[in-house]
Amino acid sequence: MDNINRFDSAVSYLTPMLSGLFLGLDSRDKQRIREIRLRSRRKAAVITDRGTEFILPSGRLTSVYSELAVETNEDEIGEIFRRLCGYSVYSCTESVNKGYITVSGGHRAGVAGTAVTENGKITAVRDICSINLRIAREIKGAANGIYKSVFANGLCSVIVAGPPSSGKTTVLRDLARQLSGKDSGNCRKVFVCDERGELGACVSGIPQNDLGINTDIITGYPKSEGIMTGLRSFSPDIIICDEVATYEEIEAVESGVNSGVCFALSVHARNMRELKTKPIIKRLIATGEFGKIVLLSGNGVCRTEKIFDAGELDV
Repeated sequence: MDNINRFDSAVSYLTPMLSGLFLGLDSRDKQRIREIRLRSRRKAAVITDRGTEFILPSGRLTSVYSELAVETNEDEIGEIFRRLCGYSVYSCTESVNKGYITVSGGHRAGVAGTAVTENGKITAVRDICSINLRIAREIKGAANGIYKSVFANGLCSVIVAGPPSSGKTTVLRDLARQLSGKDSGNCRKVFVCDERGELGACVSGIPQNDLGINTDIITGYPKSEGIMTGLRSFSPDIIICDEVATYEEIEAVESGVNSGVCFALSVHARNMRELKTKPIIKRLIATGEFGKIVLLSGNGVCRTEKIFDAGELDV
């Protein structure tokens, strides 16, 4: 599926009026849009490579705020939420409680509303007032420079860091393809823990994204459990997972490292200062396994700011 069709599939979850406006955009605009942000009684906004823009009733984008821009109300937000859930809100409760819904094609919708809690735990989210639809894109070759630099001397472990929307998931997806693909001349055994369904975008068990010819994918498993499943059952050469953020996940990574498995992981970090100070990253580096760190720039998707040795952090 090319990225224009991916965009069209993502906006199909919107109401007919909004969907029609976005489907009517020209291909250049569709390629530029990364996120569609909808808020109750606010103007519909899109995030592009030029920043925040708005859509007019004429179906044209404008970077200048206009009172004429299309606005969404609570009824429309509610309908879009139900569409994203496949009209089965109950079946999506667990992911909604975590703040997102992943839909076919790997698109992820962030949802905001009012939490219902019990004993300090979120049991439901009601009164959805904001939806952020992130458009999933497959960019083959996005990891070319990283692959050639980091894996020039063989398989190793790498951390891919960057701010939100810098392309961490896209890079990991392409790394999986290249590490496992026939083009590399060495089809390594790759195991992908796709907790949120964004890397492989599996539908009925079939990945919609190309993750290579020698890759096994598990979807929906919490990363800590998924990593342990891979170690127990798939004898991988390398495990790939997105957005490592908890100590439980780090412990699973440590188990893998002790078993001789390499990892390609992503973490949130905007700059060198955050790389040096975030406890999660410090603990990953303390394993001694992650020799290389890739820092992606916030100025564009999949743009590498720097590739450096972990020792340069001096943490």
